[in-house]
Amino acid sequence: MQAISDLPVHPLPMETPSPSKIITDNAGKNWYSWQLTETERAHIASMLETTVPITKNTNIMNREREQCRNCGKHSGLDDLVHNALYAGIHSKDFMFDVLQNGPKGPSPGHSIVCSGCGNLHDGTFGWRIELGPW
Repeated sequence: MQAISDLPVHPLPMETPSPSKIITDNAGKNWYSWQLTETERAHIASMLETTVPITKNTNIMNREREQCRNCGKHSGLDDLVHNALYAGIHSKDFMFDVLQNGPKGPSPGHSIVCSGCGNLHDGTFGWRIELGPW
């Protein structure tokens, strides 16, 4: 477990997310549908400074959520937004557009820093761009 101290932390109480639905594509690869919790939605809206509801319900990822070994928060879409925003990778407007209208291109693997405590999750996370054929 590695701490990254240059990103701010948001130690918010988070509910335990629903188990991911496993989706297998035609090539036999498993993908994991992360159902967004209401707390994740609120955290994302707060970071993006929007009162417009975040309409995205799920995020299809290459792996299951991981629980932070330091604070217990489950990895989530709010962590991806947090990391990209506070590391200066994407603008608020860009991320809001992606959340409302879908990804703009392929997803390289992303390391995820827990937005609750600043610890680095193991491995990399990525999302599926195209939804078909399954």
